[in-house]
Amino acid sequence: MPSLEQRLRRISVNEILSVKWLWSYVGAVVVFIVIALVSSDPLGTLTASASFCSFFMLVGLGQMLVITLGPGNIDLSIPYAIGLTGFVAMKVMNADDGNILWGILAGLLVGAAIGAFNFGLIRLLRVPPMIATLASGFIVQTLSIVFFRGLQIKPPEGLSVMVNIKFGIVPLLFLVVLAVSVVVHFMLTRSPYGRFIHAIGQNTKAATLAAIDVDLNKFITYVLCGFFGGLTGILLSAFGGGVTLGMGREYLLNSIAVPVIGGSSIAGGNSNVPGIFGASILLLLILYLLDILGFAVGLRYILTGLIILGIIFASSQAARAT
Repeated sequence: MPSLEQRLRRISVNEILSVKWLWSYVGAVVVFIVIALVSSDPLGTLTASASFCSFFMLVGLGQMLVITLGPGNIDLSIPYAIGLTGFVAMKVMNADDGNILWGILAGLLVGAAIGAFNFGLIRLLRVPPMIATLASGFIVQTLSIVFFRGLQIKPPEGLSVMVNIKFGIVPLLFLVVLAVSVVVHFMLTRSPYGRFIHAIGQNTKAATLAAIDVDLNKFITYVLCGFFGGLTGILLSAFGGGVTLGMGREYLLNSIAVPVIGGSSIAGGNSNVPGIFGASILLLLILYLLDILGFAVGLRYILTGLIILGIIFASSQAARAT
């Protein structure tokens, strides 16, 4: 028979392996090691990844909140919200540093309004969230095309410089997003709102019987998701030197992959902020590695999907083993 020490060691290992978000960090370390072997500037790749993964983190945080509400709650309007909020913010700023604050407020307001509109469609029309948010996304995209197509709107120089500042190899943008993640983590773990949306995601009927205002908390969640989409649109526009209609396109599936790989349950009722960073940096490093190796775009998508599925499968198998 195994000794007590061996049994304790086995339990400890099982507990560690059952931490779903751990796999995203393990995967990120492995991919970075491979990049270090094949790239001439692995440190530069890591710095660039920290900047771009900030946007993955923001959309992942918003999507994670929605997913926590339970099965079927996924916001498919995020990429279109990113585009419209970027256009609105940059238009209000009009390349003038004196209008930066007003532009940010306008962009965040539009993002929150899109989230409120999404919830309105879901609640009033009684349609599934994915259908409602997809329809909303098409409406938002149409607005972007009608009012902003063909316009070349550049960000104010001050905002552009601010989002590109680095402290050594650490971008200021990443530090800001990390601070936002900490706030969301405490909001989910220490506030009534966090307890409420977890309860709703686990069992909506039980949450209603427990006197939780389900509709109010769902409304707040979709507004917050829109808010994070708006923030992403503003920062991405400033970081990239301007707004384009398709700049949010790559965040559709990635906004879902980030929280799931990061340990949040796609079935709802369970969120995991610490895994958001690991999943975001992992996805970016995978894309960089495949690009360095010269894979064609189609093959990169296939391999990225297979790697994501492998990570999710590995983490779920570890959880079942405990």
